[in-house]
Amino acid sequence: MKNYIPLVLAVLLGLAAVLAVARLVAKNKQAPEDMAAVVAATRKISEGEDLHTDAVMKKSVPLSARPADAIPWSKVALIEGQKAKKTVAQGDYVLLSDIGLTRGMGNLVGEGEWAVTLMAAGGITRLVQPGDEVAIIGTFNVEAAVKSADLSAPSQKTAKEVTMVLFPRVRVLDNSGGELVVGLPPQQAQVLIAAQRKASLTLALRKPGDASALSRLDAGMVDAETLGALLNNLKPIQFPDTPGTVEKSAPVK
Repeated sequence: MKNYIPLVLAVLLGLAAVLAVARLVAKNKQAPEDMAAVVAATRKISEGEDLHTDAVMKKSVPLSARPADAIPWSKVALIEGQKAKKTVAQGDYVLLSDIGLTRGMGNLVGEGEWAVTLMAAGGITRLVQPGDEVAIIGTFNVEAAVKSADLSAPSQKTAKEVTMVLFPRVRVLDNSGGELVVGLPPQQAQVLIAAQRKASLTLALRKPGDASALSRLDAGMVDAETLGALLNNLKPIQFPDTPGTVEKSAPVK
């Protein structure tokens, strides 16, 4: 019996050592670090070269390793047309100090367009990037005339909530701080400015270059009548006395 005691002690000491090592490994194991997307060179960029977005790529790096003047990928459009101040090796970060910044935000605006700020519209707003195309959809109240039962009496006006496409395809110029900058022709820019004061705006992300549904008339309008029509041919459900349980359906005769 005594011959087994050293063996048992050895096993217990071994288990204790394994547990100690496991605790040490777990303690030293850090949670995955957040990553940041920055601009990097797809090839060697020479000093004095005019920069274009085809010369750069998105590079994911840990936040702790991101240089202070790295260009966020969301701002990649800023390098278009800039001049490289020094040579950048393939794969290296493209830093703000590497470009001349001789080209302002106004150069991103297309011919015949105005840049307009679109305040946070929720949903996918924080996900869209410069160069993306979106549809802008508005929900607002309009006055609707309701005929009186007395034909001799004038029609009465009542508020009616509608949802419709205001701008089927708009190009995003910039996205920062929860505010989008989009490009629109002058008259449409004014409509967007006015709509922001009266309507709740929502974005729908489009496939770049998609030429379908460019007329705002194609999508129609959603109002109370539309929602009411959804109820046609639907029967009301019977809510169970004990929610969360599955009730057996009656046998079909």
